[in-house]
Amino acid sequence: MARADKSEKPQEAAEKCLGELLKVHFRSYCEKSTIHCVRYLYDSHLHNLERIIWCVLLIISIALSYFFYLLLSERFVSQKLQTVVHDPQYPVFLVPFPAVGICTDNRINWQKLEAAKKQFLPANASVELVESFTDLVSRLETLRFGSYLSSLAQLEDDNLEAVSFVNLTELALFLTLRCEDIMVQKSCLWRSSSFDCCEYFVLEKTEFGFCLVFNSEISPRSKAIKQREGRNFYPRHNAKAGQSTGLNFDLLLNESFRRPDSQANNNVYVMIKKTDQLNNVVYSMTQNTETYVTVRPDLTWTDNTTRSIPPERRNCLFADEQGELDSSDSAKKYGKPFQLTNCLNRCHESYLIQLCNCSLPIFFLSNKRVPECDAVSLRCLARHNDIFSYDKRRDEDALFSATKLGMTCSCLVDCYLLDYYTATTTLPLSAYKLPKDPQQTLFRVDVHYQVETTPLYRTSLEFTIIDLIANLGGIFGLCLGASMVSAFELIYYLTVGLAVHLYDNQYYGVLMKHLMVKWASFRGYLRNEVSHLAEIPAAHKEANESQFRHPFKYRKNVW
Repeated sequence: MARADKSEKPQEAAEKCLGELLKVHFRSYCEKSTIHCVRYLYDSHLHNLERIIWCVLLIISIALSYFFYLLLSERFVSQKLQTVVHDPQYPVFLVPFPAVGICTDNRINWQKLEAAKKQFLPANASVELVESFTDLVSRLETLRFGSYLSSLAQLEDDNLEAVSFVNLTELALFLTLRCEDIMVQKSCLWRSSSFDCCEYFVLEKTEFGFCLVFNSEISPRSKAIKQREGRNFYPRHNAKAGQSTGLNFDLLLNESFRRPDSQANNNVYVMIKKTDQLNNVVYSMTQNTETYVTVRPDLTWTDNTTRSIPPERRNCLFADEQGELDSSDSAKKYGKPFQLTNCLNRCHESYLIQLCNCSLPIFFLSNKRVPECDAVSLRCLARHNDIFSYDKRRDEDALFSATKLGMTCSCLVDCYLLDYYTATTTLPLSAYKLPKDPQQTLFRVDVHYQVETTPLYRTSLEFTIIDLIANLGGIFGLCLGASMVSAFELIYYLTVGLAVHLYDNQYYGVLMKHLMVKWASFRGYLRNEVSHLAEIPAAHKEANESQFRHPFKYRKNVW
């Protein structure tokens, strides 16, 4: 009898239904779970009312965890940016000293007029051609992009068609005031050490025309200086702040440089820009004064956590995110960082090409895809001067009653953003410092850092994936007392643990029997075997036993 009982036990275990096995497995999980409240659901020592209370508490905790999860996920999906002070005492000597540009209001040296005639006019030039060339030179004295002083009415009276063969870029470069013309030799000091002015003040193009620039790395001469002195020593750096600790130089302008009745004045403009930047705003310096230019660098870098955000939202571009340049692009040889830094300059050039169908290398890089502007194109510059003089924001028309024409440039800054905030202080020179020649005017310039340290700002995601995981862990730990191990434990009990439990209780054999019965029933359906066909003769039944029903056979509904 005992032997018979033992033989019946596996059969009883095998005949257990799936619901009973799942119930036993769930009870086993509740007894061993590390999640709070779960073990009380099947605690035999508790009253049913107590179990209900714990079940309600568990549901409330799960609901709170889900609510907090929604809040955190919304905060994570919004991907807000935050800018914080990464280093409040970042040394300024780690930042390159800015490039300092010197531009005179008068763009030509009138003393070179006769030499220019011999250089650009044929030997037997007529009087009318010489007069037209002289008028052209007079129009170049205030030529600058966006602030051209010559009006369209004045240019209409000039015979510019006669001198359209003259290359404006070469003419402007020939007539421009050079370092030897305006710099006072032996007046240049860098960190209180004397240097040759004309060796380091290089003639470079800007949107103001050709200017003398110190500490630049754009022109071939600047690149030669950088190669000679080394990348670590050029562009130059400065660790000190205050007057006479940076760049000092004197300028001396002669009245003979200007054309009689010239529209230009004797002022000089100083331009503070990045070393790889073509153009920036200018600040005027009055004659016979001493100007102190105070510079404060401002550095903000955006870390790599923001790469998942579109550049339009983070308002900056990484160097490797810029599109490849066209093979004939004028800026290709300078690389992607140069393209990003000078995006506005390239945008301005596109407007000039669009409106005048030409480009002018006086202000921009040499662009061989379009023809250069000639003397006749000066009328186009004057006609659209109001557009070239205004950089327009994309959405500003909605905020102004009268819309103004301008150039709309959707330029994003570099994610490693370096700006130089500039302030100028101008003092009159004492009488004994003034030039003895009344035809000369003196400018003394001192460019220096304001402080020796500057805050370094960092822009990053306000809520990263690490913050999300940490906050979720804290919430689930607070509400449920759960951890990552609890999650793995639950996954284990739902997968491997359940499979092992069903195997130990021999459920797979029962499941296989049920599946075989279902498969036999399905095959019988395919053979059109139903109960009232049992009366068919056996021979006929055996003949059709292995023959499956075709969907177009047995059209009559046997049921």
